[in-house]
Amino acid sequence: MKLTVEPDGRVTGPAKIEYNDPFPCINGRYGSEGINGVLMHTMVGNLPGTIAWFNEPQSQASAHFGIGQDGTIHQFGPIGHGWIAWHAAQANATWYGIEHADDGNPNNPLTDAQLTASAQLVECLSAFGGFPLQVSDSPSVKGYGTHSMGGAAWGGHSCPDLPPEHVRSQQRVEIIHRALAIRGEMPPPKPPTWQEAMMQKLPIVKQGDTGPAVRTIQGLCGARGWPVKIDGIFGHDTHNAVHLVQGHAGLTTDGVVGPQTWPALMGIA
Repeated sequence: MKLTVEPDGRVTGPAKIEYNDPFPCINGRYGSEGINGVLMHTMVGNLPGTIAWFNEPQSQASAHFGIGQDGTIHQFGPIGHGWIAWHAAQANATWYGIEHADDGNPNNPLTDAQLTASAQLVECLSAFGGFPLQVSDSPSVKGYGTHSMGGAAWGGHSCPDLPPEHVRSQQRVEIIHRALAIRGEMPPPKPPTWQEAMMQKLPIVKQGDTGPAVRTIQGLCGARGWPVKIDGIFGHDTHNAVHLVQGHAGLTTDGVVGPQTWPALMGIA
């Protein structure tokens, strides 16, 4: 599972890895300083579109890596050669950046394949850059941080997710857990998963309900392959789509979205 950095700066190993053409990406420069860690980003899109955008001169944006939903790793520039990706303003020279595909919705959780690929990269970059395998929520703490933690100095983004759920940033705990396992170190006892914590806060939603939670359900139904109109009204079509998602997941097909159906809609059941 371990990845390594080759002399030319390309990461190699037991993963599906592709390299940008040209390599490095045109949106970047040389002159990086000591590395503090990795920043998690979200694409608000998918890997092919992000690759195309980062290869456009006018974008003035890039990252060190991008990860698709299937776990494909795309490397935009070399590691260990002082190459700086343009991903987080003042953090560019001291933090690596990993973009994660989200199909246009930053509240879509990372897939299992993305979690593993991200863990492989973070473990590799940690070993190479000499920063600890831990979650960081402050620019002054080395580890696996987020774009948003730097505030205005880092571009003033909410990336890699949206409040109040902060789905993707909470998944860093699982990524670090997997990275420690890859390294052969004993991971600490797992805290409650972000899924478990989230499920305790999500409402029970059924036919006849309206509002933002219904819109989220409708979007998730589409992501699972049963698209419906996203209008915030839990009508007959939405009920049928939820019924199909439940049946596909082996759940009771009652059309009610509760603690068991939410994970199925999110693709984590």
